[in-house]
Amino acid sequence: DGAVEAVKGINIHVNAGETVAVVGESGSGKSQTMMAAMSLLASNGEASGHVDYRGRNLLTLSKSELNKVRGRKISMIFQEPMTSLDPLYSIGNQLMEPIRRHRGLSAAE
Repeated sequence: DGAVEAVKGINIHVNAGETVAVVGESGSGKSQTMMAAMSLLASNGEASGHVDYRGRNLLTLSKSELNKVRGRKISMIFQEPMTSLDPLYSIGNQLMEPIRRHRGLSAAE
């Protein structure tokens, strides 16, 4: 069927107030793990198991419920700016976009 199991058997526990950095060799599954945890995998990607945050499984939340968690409660910083930033838009606008969306601000604000 062509399926590839990119990452298997990950457990990460973060206490309130802690910040966690996921580090490892290139190709070890860091990005796939965090993309799966935040339900940001490509349309052909699949995450199984559970990602618990304050008693809720993030993998079962609707898009609108996830958007309330992403950025405000859980976020990630991508390592490679060449694949994370769009050269057609200013860096400032790209950094401000998630803040505007999560706070309901207009572009002018």
